[in-house]
Amino acid sequence: MPLLNSKNRFFSKLNSRDLSTTQLSLLVIFGFLFFLGTSIGVAQVRTVPKSGFTLQLLHTSDQEAGVPALKDAPNFSAVLNALKNQDANRDGKPDYPNTLILSSGDAYIPSPFLFASDTVFGGEGRGDILILNALGFGAIAFGNHEFDLGTSLVADLIRPKEDYPGTKFPYLSTNLDFSTDNNLAKLVTADGQQASKIPHKIARSTIITVNGEKIGVVGATTPTLRTISSPGGVTVLPKKFNDRDAADIAALTAEIQTSVDTLLTKNPEINKVILLAHMQQIAIEQKLARLLKGVDIIVAGGSNTLLADKTDRLRVGDKSAGTYPILKKAADGNPIAVVNTDGNYRYVGRLVVNFDANGVIIPKSIDSKISGAYATDSQGVAAVSGKPDPKIVTITEALKKVIIAQDGQIFGKTKVFLNGWRGDVRTQETNLGDLTAEANLAIAKRYDPKTVISIKNGGGIRDNIGIYTFPAGSTRSQDAIKLPPQANPVAG
Repeated sequence: MPLLNSKNRFFSKLNSRDLSTTQLSLLVIFGFLFFLGTSIGVAQVRTVPKSGFTLQLLHTSDQEAGVPALKDAPNFSAVLNALKNQDANRDGKPDYPNTLILSSGDAYIPSPFLFASDTVFGGEGRGDILILNALGFGAIAFGNHEFDLGTSLVADLIRPKEDYPGTKFPYLSTNLDFSTDNNLAKLVTADGQQASKIPHKIARSTIITVNGEKIGVVGATTPTLRTISSPGGVTVLPKKFNDRDAADIAALTAEIQTSVDTLLTKNPEINKVILLAHMQQIAIEQKLARLLKGVDIIVAGGSNTLLADKTDRLRVGDKSAGTYPILKKAADGNPIAVVNTDGNYRYVGRLVVNFDANGVIIPKSIDSKISGAYATDSQGVAAVSGKPDPKIVTITEALKKVIIAQDGQIFGKTKVFLNGWRGDVRTQETNLGDLTAEANLAIAKRYDPKTVISIKNGGGIRDNIGIYTFPAGSTRSQDAIKLPPQANPVAG
């Protein structure tokens, strides 16, 4: 019914410029029936408006654990749990009992941290997931780095196997079609289910109930995914995307809006929606904020944009890239907040905000002394009297031992990136191809000094030696960063 807007804000959010003559007539009729207490067959119109609601959203993105996470991940748990359980009144009750913990993606990345899990937990990246489980994430959106090692690893990390529990949360993305990928198709489940009922599953949207209040959560992933990662058979929508093209932004908005509308239509009791948007550039998330309807908060991701206010103490050398949160006016005329922090477990983002009875955020309720970026260095942990989660300490200590053993073995040295990229070694000469061909020739000469030629099959080179990654905010293949293997101070 068009008169009931997507967020059930029927009695307080409609204004004269939104109503036709017919709608005004219907409004009078509905108001009369509501006054009489008459029961009518419409979609769950509330007879008694709910009171306001205060939400504490603890969030992050781009966790991307590397060697620094051996310390920063436990510190992150100390800060996050301290904020979640904060009891300033010392009455035995947390200050903000309605707490939600979310991430907008890039939960892991190829690194010594990820690879060490193969030895410790029987599979690459499993330590990352065990940490996320221990932190209590309710849902996470797919970023680009989730797919860096292909969809078979994604599937291995999401689903449980033997003594490995898989993700205790759902992974979300509304503009990725996983039915076209053999590894991930079986993990897809119906949208709009309770997150607690769909662990180790993939969906477009989910519902998280916080102390009886249902909150809708929708995920979205950069449409440039195929350019900057390896999503296998996953279909990425929209298929054509240029962030400077208004039509492409509109197409992306439409993909997200469809999921939001479907979620709200099927669950008319929900009037609070959070979008986990891993768009790589916070400018894109801000464009989406102005175009979307029915969304209250956008948790940005991929750009590592450190939003902070003047009351936030930042790590040494860090600078704020904008005020926390960024407030915009959405397409439905309601305020919408965009939040983000730096990644790598360096900050916990905290947004404490009030919603009115119709599920609209109240910007004036956001206190800069409470909301903002919380550093997870030693000083930040001390400031909130935090204590690292023992489970996470155990995980990181086990990974640390393997990292020291593996990275402490030196097989050779290079000051340049050795190119073993599949698309290069199979089509042209590369420095790694040359190096391995020369190595083969050297061995061959030991057996027959007359050997003069070594021809290297490009299919025998399966990876780079060095760092191949993309900078935060990248959406172009030409932005790739190629560096020689980096020193690991933990391993000496």
